[in-house]
Amino acid sequence: MHSPRRIAVPAAAALLLAGAFACRPEEAGRITVRRPAEIEFTATVHARPFDGGWMMPGYHAVVSKNGRMAHAALLVADVTDVEILNALEALGARSGGNLPMDAWEKRNDPRNPSPDGVIGGAPLQVLLRLPGKAVPVPLADVLEDRGARGLDLRLAGNRANIPKWRSGCVVCLYSCPGGKIGNTRYTVRDWSRKVTRFRTRRAALPPDGTRVGVILRLNRGV
Repeated sequence: MHSPRRIAVPAAAALLLAGAFACRPEEAGRITVRRPAEIEFTATVHARPFDGGWMMPGYHAVVSKNGRMAHAALLVADVTDVEILNALEALGARSGGNLPMDAWEKRNDPRNPSPDGVIGGAPLQVLLRLPGKAVPVPLADVLEDRGARGLDLRLAGNRANIPKWRSGCVVCLYSCPGGKIGNTRYTVRDWSRKVTRFRTRRAALPPDGTRVGVILRLNRGV
C-alpha cells in the first residue's frame, strides 16, 4: 500500500489561501452575531449610482435590497434594516432615535432648527470584508470626503420613522431621520447646503456587483 501523496504548498500561497477563506463573506440573507459586540451580513457593491446617480448620490452607504432607496446606495444589503436594528439592540446597543421627520422635510427652511439636529445612540464602526484583503477595511477608507470631517457613526435607530419612508436605509452618511445608523459629523442642513458630497475611492473597492461582508462593531466603553 502506498502512503497518501502529500502536495507541497509554498508558504506565500498558503497565506493567500488562508486570507481568502478568512475574508469570505457570510451567507447571503442572514445575520451572523458575534457576541458581545459585532454582527455581519452580506451586501453588493453599487458604486456607480452612489457616485453619480440621479437621486441623492453620496448619501446612503448601506441600504436593504427591499428598501426604497436601494437604487442610490453604495452597498445593498441582503437583509432588512429592521433585522439589523433588532440584532444590534439585542446586543445591548442603545438607539438614539431623536430626529423628527422635519429634520429632512424642513431642510431648506432656515427658521426651523430640526435640520441642524445631530443623531445620538451607541457609537459603532462599519467595516467591510473585501476580496483579497486579509483584514476588514473601515468604511471611511473607501470614501472621499471633501468636507474633511469624516465619520462618527451612531446607532440612531429611528424605529418610529421606518413605516413613514420605508427607505430601508441602514447607514446614512449624514444625521438623517431615516437611517438606522447615522453620522454625527454632518447634518441634513449640511447636505442641503452641499457642505460635502461623499464619493467612493474606486481603487479601494471591488467592481460593482461584487458581494462583500459588512461588519457593524459596537465601540464598547465609549
